[in-house]
Parts: sequence; structure tokens; C-alpha cells
Amino acid sequence: MFSFLHRFRRPAAALLIPWLSFFLADVLIYAFTDVTGWCSLAFSAVWSAVFSGILLLLPRLAEHIAFLLFYYCSVVYAIIQTGYFQIFGKFMWLNDLLYLRDGAEFAGSVFSFLSPGFVIAAILLLVWGTIASRLRPETSCSRRKFLIVSPCILVAVSLLPYLLDIACSDDSKSLGLGTDFYAGKSLRRAYDLMYDAKKVYSLCGLYQTVGRDIAVHLIEPQLPGNKAEETEQLAAIESFFDEYGSSGETNDMTGLFAGKNVILVLMESADDWAINETDAPTITKMMQEGINFTNMYTPLYGSVRTFNSEFAMNTGIFSPTDGNLTFSYCENDFSESLPNLFRKAGYSANAFHYNSPSFYSRGIMEPAMGYENYICYSDYTEYGNTFSQQLDEDAFVLTNESLRDMLLCEEPFCNFVISRNAHMPYSTQDSVSRYAIEKYPQYEGVDTCEEVGYYYAKINLLDDFFAELITQLDEKDLLNNTVIVGITDHYSYSMKDQERVLELSDVPVDLMVEKTPFFIWSADMEEPVTVDKTINTSDVLPTLLNLFGMDTDYRYIGHDAFDPDYDGYAIFSDGSWITGDIVYQDGTVIHEFYDGAAANADLDDMNELAQRYIETSNLILESDYYAK
Repeated sequence: MFSFLHRFRRPAAALLIPWLSFFLADVLIYAFTDVTGWCSLAFSAVWSAVFSGILLLLPRLAEHIAFLLFYYCSVVYAIIQTGYFQIFGKFMWLNDLLYLRDGAEFAGSVFSFLSPGFVIAAILLLVWGTIASRLRPETSCSRRKFLIVSPCILVAVSLLPYLLDIACSDDSKSLGLGTDFYAGKSLRRAYDLMYDAKKVYSLCGLYQTVGRDIAVHLIEPQLPGNKAEETEQLAAIESFFDEYGSSGETNDMTGLFAGKNVILVLMESADDWAINETDAPTITKMMQEGINFTNMYTPLYGSVRTFNSEFAMNTGIFSPTDGNLTFSYCENDFSESLPNLFRKAGYSANAFHYNSPSFYSRGIMEPAMGYENYICYSDYTEYGNTFSQQLDEDAFVLTNESLRDMLLCEEPFCNFVISRNAHMPYSTQDSVSRYAIEKYPQYEGVDTCEEVGYYYAKINLLDDFFAELITQLDEKDLLNNTVIVGITDHYSYSMKDQERVLELSDVPVDLMVEKTPFFIWSADMEEPVTVDKTINTSDVLPTLLNLFGMDTDYRYIGHDAFDPDYDGYAIFSDGSWITGDIVYQDGTVIHEFYDGAAANADLDDMNELAQRYIETSNLILESDYYAK
């Protein structure tokens, strides 16, 4: 008996040590994200066994190299994925790794978001790879081993489709993956269409998710024959528009601002709890005098919050959620975009920002979306791309004569200003934070959370920009003929103390923290307008087209906010949604705006709309729909 066990001791150790190592990479993600249920770990357990079995079939040197290479690739990816989740609350696709270059500027702030337990676990896993490679006994190749191990690998792989069917069954509630019948369909749809990385990971774990990510997003697009799907894609888009699209009818607000200039301002990180008469008097006054949208949501699609909103408000399409990058569609036809439609009407259109053209590939994407030029402030200052502590970054477009003349030109214009003053970080380590707190010292220590004081001071800088913009328009005799649109890209998610952000937001459920300011102001408006309808970023473009009386045959996934046939909603990339009646997340109603709202709602229909809405936004980009 003992001789039998001794005989298989080395092969068993050679199998179990790598199995444990590969499995631990996925345990890291499971332990330090909010993934629940056993399915992801079950898939990873099977794949870890398959990889360990394959190692047994390799020659000794190849076996050792393969183990170290695969282990460290798995662990590094798991560390990046988990760290990304801890910062942004979502999962990423492999293509999203390309955006890490743009985030390098804020690397010093990123580490403060990571939990100590995660950092320790990540270090231990990196160390464990070396230990495991030494503990793992060497084994030799043999025909007998091949005949035993190979069938076991094939059996393990053949079990995976059955495991997938179980995980996507209607009984998904018992698996901890959802709380209603729709969850099973939603998971299968996410897996088939690959539009939500977190859902796919929750379903099938690290290794199957990465494998499918590579197959669907990196290999399949290169294969011939994909164009055969184009007809089906176009039909699916048209079907969505026919069933859920805007009525296209005129209403009481149609043409209200026809013929006026427009300045669209992306208000970086300006959360609604910070906009009030004390801390943002100019913005608050513009909201009170203009059109104020009180239930505007800016959901995250893709992996980059700011550019996602920037792209959606200009094109009516969200960033792709299927693992592709927005700038991979830079050659698409965006004739339906805001700048292109205004240019067709005789306007000039330019985009202005502090950062370099390479950041988020704006030097490519802004012209792709229809702007004539992406104008970077660093081309007009001696400081280059790094502004001095004494320089107000956003105000520079108004204080520099050359930039100001391009922004506020004599010909009709539709210009886009991407603000930056309220951007993270909020500490003494940031030059803009120091400049803001020196200008507004009353905010230092104003809150138990130190970040809040710096945040309020930065919001004041943003408010100063709007005040100076109004002054400059007045001096150039353009004030009564120019509409200012202010819209936030995302809530203050980049503050480290998110519990304090939730307290300041004072929302009944966490998902509603995504509500952000949106207003449209014109100096000659006779009466202010308040819109309480729930809307989202994709509604901005159709709403502006209606207000400016732009006659277009283009169809959008969003709606004109003033369309009486549009009840209003915000749909998030994970399938959650908010209407004027309820908040729905993770397969259940988590909040009612009035008693009995859920009982009166058709949840199945709204869930179907949510899934098709996400898919259609992706398909519009993938099929280059507007070119057709």
C-alpha cells in the first residue's frame, strides 16, 4: 500500500502544486471583488486541472518554463484586473490594457485606492510562483503517462459546456448570480455577445473569460466571412429603432435656440452635491435661469468614464462594452454627430482641452467625431503640457488671446470645451489642488474628509470659468446669441473616500450616485424650465438637435428629453436601469420612488429593452451603421 502511494507521490505533487498555483490567481479576483456564486471558481478549478495536466506531458525544461510563464501571466493579469475593479468598480477586457498608458499620469493616486489586504495578497502570489517552481518535483515524459493524462484532460474540457449550461440555467438564482428568472438569460446573453466583462467573469472565471476574450475580440475580427453578419446586424439595429426609437415629432421646445451659437462644456467630475449657491454660484444661477435636468445619469460604458461620456454626448453612441476600444472605430462614419450636423448647417466646430492630443487619442477621435480641430492648450503656453501652479488650466482658453478668438469667433460656432480643473486628485500632491485651496482657503479643513475641501475649491475654479465665459461673451456682444451647455462626465468616483461621497450625495441606493448635473442656458430665456424626467448621456444629442431645430433623418438609441412619448430611463452597461418609478440592479428592484411602483412595472419588458439597448449601441459601432 505504502509503496503504491510512494510511486504516485511525485506525479501527484507535480499535478497539485501547479493546480493550486493557477487556481490561486483566480481566488485573488474572487476574494477582492464583489463577485459571488461558485461558478467562476468551478470553471477555474477545471481549467487549472487542464493546464496542470498539460504540463505533465511536456519535457522537463519546457515544463518548468511553461509553468513560470503561464503562472506569472495569470497572476499579473489577475492583479491588474482586481486593482482595476477596486478603483473603478468594474472589470476590463484585454484591449482595455491599452488605456493604462493614459492613466499613468495618475499612478501615484491609484495606489491609494487599493486595499492593504489586496496588496499583501498580490505580493504573496508573486513570491509563491518562485516557491512553487522549486517545490514542484520534476517528472519525465512517458507513453504511459500520455495515455493516462490525455483522456483526463479531454474529459475535463468536455465538462465545461455542461457547466456553462448549468450556470446559465433558469435556476441561476440558487447559484448566487441573480435573483430572478431573467438572470440566467442575461448571463448567457452576456457570454454570447461579450458586452459585459464582469458578468462573463462571474459566470466562468478567469481562464475561460480570458480565452473567450482573445477568441472573440482579437481573433474572430481577423477571420474572413464576418461581413456575412452585416445584414443581420443592420436588421437588429432597425428593429430596435422601430420598437424603441424616438417618435421624431416636434414639440413645444423644438427650435427654441435655432440659429444660436453653442458652447458645450464637459464639466469634469462636477458632482451634483457640490453645485449650490455657496460653492458654485454661477453654475447654480445658470441652472435656475435655464433648462435644468434634475435626473440626468451618466452611466459608464467601456472602460474610461470621461471619454465614454464625451463620446456619447457628441455621437449619441456609448463606448463599446464588448472589449473593443472606441478609437478602433475612428474611421467610422459619424455623420450623425453633433459637430457634423452643426457644420452641415454652416457652423464651425472645434474642441478645446488642456491635455495632449495623444491622451485618449483625442487628436484622432475629436476630428473623427466631426470637430475640425482638437486644440491643445499646451501649444499656446511656454509651460508645455505641464501647467504651473499659478496657471488656472480651464481659464487659459479665455485668458489666452489666440485661444479666446478661436473659441468665441465671429462666424456661427459649435465649440466643445473639456474642462479639467475639478479632476482628481484632491490633495496637496496636486498643483491644481494647491492653487485652488490658496485661492479659496475657506475650504481647507471644511470637512472630516480632507479631499472634500480640495474638491470644493476645485469646483469653484470650474465655476469661475463659467463666470469668465459669460463675461467674455458679453464683451464680444455674443451673449444673447450663444447657448451654453454644461454637462458632467461622471460623479466624483475618483475620491478615495466613497463612503463620504455617498453621504454627501444623499441617495437612497448606491446606483443613484451616478446622477450628475446637466443644464442648458441662454441669457435671453424668458422662463426657466425644469426637467425631472430620468434621462441619460445618449439623450443629450437628440435633445440638443430638437432645441436647435436641426432637421435630420438619423436615428439614435437616445431620445429627445422633451419627447412626450419618451418616459425616460438610464440603462447601465451591466443591465441595471433606473426609470421614473424604480431602480433595478442585480436582478431585483432595489428602490421604489413611490409605494407599489414595482407592482405596476413590467420588469421583463424593461429588462429586454436594457439588453437590446446595450447590444444596439455596440452594433451601431461594429457595423458602422451610419455609413449605411
